[in-house]
Amino acid sequence: MEPLMEPHMEPLMEAWWRGRSWRFWLTVLSPLLVMGACGLFFARSRQMGAEAERAAALFHKQLAAGQYDAIYDAAGVDFRTAVNRWDAGRLLATVHIKMGECQTPAGSLGYFTNMNTSGTRVQLRYRLACANGALDETLAYAPDAGGLRLVGYDFRSPTLILK
Repeated sequence: MEPLMEPHMEPLMEAWWRGRSWRFWLTVLSPLLVMGACGLFFARSRQMGAEAERAAALFHKQLAAGQYDAIYDAAGVDFRTAVNRWDAGRLLATVHIKMGECQTPAGSLGYFTNMNTSGTRVQLRYRLACANGALDETLAYAPDAGGLRLVGYDFRSPTLILK
């Protein structure tokens, strides 16, 4: 069996290898570990964005059908503790009635995924063309055991103020 290196190179390699401390290897491997973690975050972020798009499509379908209790029941704990069932139903009904029929959005304007030690959230922004004007929405979703749940709903429209 032949050696991998010439016999006169082996002592040089051993000296080079032995002289490296853990700080050297940490410096060499840290960028690779960070890039790997960023890649995993990016892949998970895209997957959660697609799941949130599907959940938002269901939300818009239920809002158009007037199923406010179904929206509330499917929402996450954060949403249900922030507003009770009665007020959530009144709020959603007000948006639906004042804005009129809205076109189903083709897709979100963009999404933002935030992953940190307190949890993960996906925010989707929409601009809907409704019968009585434009409606800007931000829907926030967080994962739990049953999938993504609605944890926040923000909306803005001059029509809601004027009417």
